[in-house]
Amino acid sequence: MSDQEKKAEAKKDETETKSDKIDPTKIKKVSEFAHDCPLTTCRVESSGHYAFAGAEDSNVYRWDLESGEKVALIGHESWIRHLEISADGKWLFTSGWDGQLGIWEVAGQATPIDRPKVEEAKTDEKAKKEDKKKEEKKPERLLNEPPEDAAATLAPTRMIVAHDGWVRACRMSPDGKTFATCGNDKLIKIWDRESLEVIATYAGHERHVWHVAFHPAGKELVSFDLMGVVKVWDLESGKEVRTIDGGIMQGYDNKFAADMGGAREIQFNSDGELFACSGITNVRNAFAGVQTAVVGLFDYKAGKHLRLLGDKGGDFQGICWGVRFHPEGYIIGSAASRGSSGVIWFWKPDNEKPFHTFKTPGGVRGMDMLADNRRLVTAENDGKLRVYTM
Repeated sequence: MSDQEKKAEAKKDETETKSDKIDPTKIKKVSEFAHDCPLTTCRVESSGHYAFAGAEDSNVYRWDLESGEKVALIGHESWIRHLEISADGKWLFTSGWDGQLGIWEVAGQATPIDRPKVEEAKTDEKAKKEDKKKEEKKPERLLNEPPEDAAATLAPTRMIVAHDGWVRACRMSPDGKTFATCGNDKLIKIWDRESLEVIATYAGHERHVWHVAFHPAGKELVSFDLMGVVKVWDLESGKEVRTIDGGIMQGYDNKFAADMGGAREIQFNSDGELFACSGITNVRNAFAGVQTAVVGLFDYKAGKHLRLLGDKGGDFQGICWGVRFHPEGYIIGSAASRGSSGVIWFWKPDNEKPFHTFKTPGGVRGMDMLADNRRLVTAENDGKLRVYTM
């Protein structure tokens, strides 16, 4: 190969490398999957083959991201707030407002739905009008009834009454041997992954516990309650070792005389020095969505709040539901507005304003990142599961 050819080849390789670079400012939608009611949360399994989402019809749905096949996971009796997948990628854990924890096989064999054959379309106008009237009178789906576009159903391996009241979150430990749940009974429970038995219960919060997360080192757990109280627990002794003030992420709604707050999600960065919590601040009328959607960034070792990451305009009204640390050093947050729209933000940790903002068609109630660190999956309140690439 001549020197000129070598230079041309090197330039080609450089161009291809640049084109493969992950660039948040180039984020775009690549696919979407429809449902007939709003989605509440989502999770992608490690291989990227399946994405799961909870919905307001109390079911969880599994989408094959290649074929689009939709399977209904039926077992809960209320909305599902959080999804988690075991470290080995084989099991899905679903946290419901019915107080139950569902355990499902990620790639479980679903049962095909036997539906009656669809009649051929009628051609005369009178018949068409009759069909239209029948369609208009069609009753709403019942609880746990699969939608017409679901190809099959999947039953849970187990349904466990995990908390008295809502189960708000379930998180796996770094070694995959245990997991933690939290709920409206103000308790945190540590479970053995294999036996599915409770091995420890932590009490100490005075209000509902909204989320939990294991520190990457695997020795401590953090929990965040309605009032912004962050507790750090030693997993060996089961004792509370310190408290961090996250009160900036809560407020009192004078109109409805109610406290509002709590972390919708907690994520640590890879070395465990920082953790981020998605939620709200500056509450004015929470039931109408008049509050500011933010991500709170905390210094774990120092035990203090660093800053609130928000919208470029400073007051995006709604709720920030999702947050992720990207391996390249920036933070990704997703939110649903007061209306039906949403947003995905990208921040550098030292700047409270995003370096890029991407508007989504629906309000983003759940977000996960695929293993390639390039694609995001979102559960949106217009009933769409969307896949975006950066």
